[in-house]
Amino acid sequence: MSFGNFNFILSLPFFILCFWMMPKSAQKPLLLVLSFIVYMAAGLHDFLLLFAAVSINWAVPRFWNRPKVTMPLMVAVNIVFLGFFKYRLFLAGLFTVARPATLIIPLGISFYVFQLISYQVEIRRGQVSGQQSYLNFFLYIFFFPHHQAGPIMRPHDFLINFSRPKNFYESRLVTGMTLFLWGLFKKVWIADLIAPTVDSTYLTFHMSGGRSGNLVLMGVLYGIQLYADFSGYSDMAVGIGRLFGFKFARNFHQPYVAFGPAEFWRRWHVTLSQWLRDFVYIPLGGNRKGAAMTALTLMATMLLGGLWHGAGWNFLVWGFLHGLYLLIERVLPVPAGAFHRWARYVAFQVLAMLAWVPFRESDMGAVWHALGRHSAWLGSQTDLGLKLLVGIVLFSWLENALERRFVKLASWTIRMPLWRFSCVYGLLLFLVLVGASHATTFIYQRF
Repeated sequence: MSFGNFNFILSLPFFILCFWMMPKSAQKPLLLVLSFIVYMAAGLHDFLLLFAAVSINWAVPRFWNRPKVTMPLMVAVNIVFLGFFKYRLFLAGLFTVARPATLIIPLGISFYVFQLISYQVEIRRGQVSGQQSYLNFFLYIFFFPHHQAGPIMRPHDFLINFSRPKNFYESRLVTGMTLFLWGLFKKVWIADLIAPTVDSTYLTFHMSGGRSGNLVLMGVLYGIQLYADFSGYSDMAVGIGRLFGFKFARNFHQPYVAFGPAEFWRRWHVTLSQWLRDFVYIPLGGNRKGAAMTALTLMATMLLGGLWHGAGWNFLVWGFLHGLYLLIERVLPVPAGAFHRWARYVAFQVLAMLAWVPFRESDMGAVWHALGRHSAWLGSQTDLGLKLLVGIVLFSWLENALERRFVKLASWTIRMPLWRFSCVYGLLLFLVLVGASHATTFIYQRF
């Protein structure tokens, strides 16, 4: 069930009320039931896969307490599990000329498999115990605000939440409602509003084999949609978590204000970036083995990050481009002076937007054909794309300023009388939902 679904939005206040009115001993079972309701909307097949994966990852380290053996074994099992359900057709296509059939990705599998791998590794490192209760561990993976598309939570940070009873604080309600509404606004009034234009633009490009369409406009359009959709989801997930007394890691910090690729990845999909750093880049050697090995490790990490998003050459190309951007940033000297700094900012944001084209378009032949076409780079559509880029950049800087002042704004809201608070947030919710013409899913739910 999508967070943007009317039934979910109407049910959420009832869920929250039940949670805080129940005895503390009943809070965790209620969360399990609520998570079951939300997840089952995706289908029984997805639920059974999740249930099996969680049960195996809980049982093995609990009843076979040999982390040196169980950690590599369970990491391999999880990778094979993810590979079978997400990459088997892509791998089969490497060895046959037949066109693979369409593969439906189980809901949230890329996110919860990474969390399961984190659990096994942290047991081996001694950061968490392998003797978790099944209810606590199941909720760590299954808790409905984050099981569909993150954030990717770490066991040592999050499992402890289920060992402590939750106490109600008005500040959590204010914070949670504000983040939820802001995320819903970005989803409804930006992502969903621009989605038909994005779909028609890329369909025309795809059907023409890259003979029509402007790469600048295409990149900016999808860059806007994807950011509003995914950051909107993440803000809603963090907000819902706060409404139930849980603190999730923030997944986005306005990546379109980044002055370079390294800063971009500290702002875009933060929990994935940190996961790849801690479980791939650093174990492979990080920057400890010389410049050449550092470059190879960095590129391998970004290629894996690209492949995590989907089973296709286009995602590998996207990962390669961002790996290349990071390597270029390491080689080029940091420019001095405001003009050079802002020129670097503009250049990187344009390059980041262009990288969204292969991320969205699966036909690399079409993209390759468009690269040499004059109209793909210049013309009135390029002007429109640059204007839209200015728009999303200004929006991002405004959002960045609001985030820095969030605590002050929240404290002002807390001082409002309850009736005024309810009226204000009810009105804001109504205004946001006016723009929701129909229920849509989030882009990352099936990644």
